[in-house]
Amino acid sequence: MQEVYTALVVEDVEDTSNYIKQRIEKLCPLIRDIQQAFSIDDAYEKIKANHFDIIFLDIQLPKGTGFDLLRMLSDEGKIDFEIIFITGESAKEFTLRAIKYSALDFLYKPLDDTDLILAVNKATEKLRSQYFNRQISLLLDRVGDSNINKTNKIALHLHNGIVEFVTVDEIKYLEADGVIAYVFLRNGNRLTTTRNLGYYKEMLMIDYNFYPISNSLLVNQDYILRYNHKELQLTLNDGTVLFASKRFGKSFKDTFTQQNNNGSKVLRSIAHLWKRMLE
Repeated sequence: MQEVYTALVVEDVEDTSNYIKQRIEKLCPLIRDIQQAFSIDDAYEKIKANHFDIIFLDIQLPKGTGFDLLRMLSDEGKIDFEIIFITGESAKEFTLRAIKYSALDFLYKPLDDTDLILAVNKATEKLRSQYFNRQISLLLDRVGDSNINKTNKIALHLHNGIVEFVTVDEIKYLEADGVIAYVFLRNGNRLTTTRNLGYYKEMLMIDYNFYPISNSLLVNQDYILRYNHKELQLTLNDGTVLFASKRFGKSFKDTFTQQNNNGSKVLRSIAHLWKRMLE
């Protein structure tokens, strides 16, 4: 007998809430009991009184956000469910990156049927792993203020619904392999994620010191020992040798040379390192 699940849709617009509920009922038959809440207080009371396996949570709500609701529940130790965020196209990039760092899913309104099915399938798979509190804690740390680097961890999607929590500074580089990516750590371990390189590229390039040297390699600059532009050869401080593509190799060189010439205070130390490697 297949396991069935319960869900709560937290959305303040009744028509939108009804639409989301109808799509779940039609496309996700294993979710049998779907309740609705239209405000933070309404959702809080329902979650206290009932058990839900999955919460479909709108980010923008009257008198607060979905994150405010999660803080209330987290403070009381009541996070025992999977979360799928629902948001409009205008959601802040910062917010969406915070969700990605936490290995949680979000869907845009109006819902895409395929995305909804995939998100629910992943949520039901992760229910067996029960990483709820760590993922929510990581998320709330990141949305606590305007500094996304308040916490230095990233949650990686592995196979079978497993979520691995890794300190970003421990990542040497990532390598693409089709629809998956390998994450190489300082301790020598290699993790296989079920997300492609593009999923992590934007986050790590914007918020951390990562740079692409080819379409398939994203390198943490803190681990770079030397770069031989003639051979397009990058050597990491543990002896690992990686090769840049011609296009990215030139971009890599030009970027840091330009930063050095401009005298950027923020990137001065990086530019100095780059100049030293070229000498």
